[in-house]
Amino acid sequence: MFNTDKNKVGLGTFPLAGVFKPIAKEEAINLVRTFLDNGGYYIDTAPVYGMGNVEELLGEVLKGYPRESYYLITKCGYIGIEDRKPLKSGKYDDVIRECEKSIKRLDLDYIDLYFVHSPDPNTPFDETMSALARLKEQGKIKHIGVSNVNLAELKEYNKTGEVEFIQNRFSLLNRSIDDELRDYILKNEIFLIPYQVIDRGQLTGKVFESLNLKDEDLRKGRSDWEPLVLEVISGWVKENLSPIAKKLGITLGQLSIAWALYQKFMGFVVVGSTNKEYILVNLKADKIKLQPEELTQIDVAYGRLKSIVKDKYGKSLREFRGLNEKYY
Repeated sequence: MFNTDKNKVGLGTFPLAGVFKPIAKEEAINLVRTFLDNGGYYIDTAPVYGMGNVEELLGEVLKGYPRESYYLITKCGYIGIEDRKPLKSGKYDDVIRECEKSIKRLDLDYIDLYFVHSPDPNTPFDETMSALARLKEQGKIKHIGVSNVNLAELKEYNKTGEVEFIQNRFSLLNRSIDDELRDYILKNEIFLIPYQVIDRGQLTGKVFESLNLKDEDLRKGRSDWEPLVLEVISGWVKENLSPIAKKLGITLGQLSIAWALYQKFMGFVVVGSTNKEYILVNLKADKIKLQPEELTQIDVAYGRLKSIVKDKYGKSLREFRGLNEKYY
């Protein structure tokens, strides 16, 4: 299905749209090159990242690399990208047209994995899947995936058994894959490609710093970045996860990535960064071995956090962080 011999830490390109801090085009290009030149393989993007700008940037970079040296993921599900007014649409003609636009921006002959970015409640799911199946028949996409779905939506998309991947927000802090969803994707040989496996910095050493988020930072004002939430999470990370990472001689981010890769339903992960050094550090997480004892310690720590939040604030961890029923 996909190349399991490659480094399973992919590059998420959402930060290249300047959503956390401004980033110059040349700096963004160098970040992608750093990733590819150091063994990176999976690259995840979407038309709404910079309203087509990130796809175009990748098109510039990737023309300098052999096609077999990377695996490109992008998405459909929105129209109006050129007008910078994205509207959700899973209609057949829109999916076909937006795929062709992405291929042109990326300057590629085909897309390795094409996700439905988010379900369109106003379009029958089988209409969207029919378009994806057509694109696959034409050789314009190789694999089909759906993103930001719950179990009912996934089952509806997968009525013909054509869904190969899902992409949901997931981390050791955000256990969005419950037992029922886990069992379904394992039974149907569907792999998770999670995003936010380091929870936009909350599962790294950055969480200990006095973060003064700038106005352009996407995290500012989000419910899961409220001061009280951040205080509770950072204290938990420091007391519970840091000792495990220190014992292993790895960073907190590497621990979080390695833990995700140990989940049975995992395909590979995507991690975004605007720092070249972090890209190199993240790539090394692919080789980290976690023992059953350490995996158990992480799960026990997670249970401890749930209990703290329930006892002190009377909420589930999801509710405390202000996340919706899909955990984002």
